[in-house]
Amino acid sequence: MDHKQFFKEHMEYVFRKDFENMVKDTYTEDAVLYHNFPFFEGEAPYVHTGHDEIIAAEKVIFDPKNQGDVTVSEPLNFIGMGNMIAFQLIVTSSNTGKWMTSDAWLLENGKIKIYYASGLKMD
Repeated sequence: MDHKQFFKEHMEYVFRKDFENMVKDTYTEDAVLYHNFPFFEGEAPYVHTGHDEIIAAEKVIFDPKNQGDVTVSEPLNFIGMGNMIAFQLIVTSSNTGKWMTSDAWLLENGKIKIYYASGLKMD
């Protein structure tokens, strides 16, 4: 598996806001997304399981009402080996400011099985 190519393809879906196809093409059907992005009720970590829940969560996380305009850095500290990919990104949102995200993907059969995303507000 070409880990950097998989990451690039995944991010292209994000930039197009094509969450349905992103999840269908890059996540296992029973995938789990864990994160701390503050657009959900209750306390983090937030957990979304399966395609439908993850698609709905991605739509909330990237909703222009929540984020506004978003820019994303090139990946920092990228590690891709075996069944895992880990990286950091600097995400700048016109609504929520600058964040450092630290993400880890555990893969199964070439798709994301478990996705850990942790955002740290920088300003």
